Amino acid sequence: MSTFAVFGMTEHYAREEARKNTPTVILKIQLTESQWLEAVERRAEKTMSGARVVQLSHMFDATQFARQYIELLRKSGKARDLKIRAKVKADIPAAGRTKKKAPTIIWKDVA
Repeated sequence: MSTFAVFGMTEHYAREEARKNTPTVILKIQLTESQWLEAVERRAEKTMSGARVVQLSHMFDATQFARQYIELLRKSGKARDLKIRAKVKADIPAAGRTKKKAPTIIWKDVA
């Protein structure tokens, strides 16, 4: 049984991440609230224009549930690069693995 999830980037996720990671002090100068909000918006715009994607959903048992989730994300706001990925075991040659190491699991795009 495979596990599926939705990957991509939404404006909401980018803004929340920017709020968490934008400092309130830059070069020992305390930013005002308006300056900090501007910095958050710049960081969110930079994230949205970038290429990085993250897992946006929890795990689904079937792809139709992931497709429904993608439809909801598109309706709710700005989103980019929304894809369904499946969790699968990686095919690593036996010479490259040790005996005690657990199987490598990767995310692969679903067509």
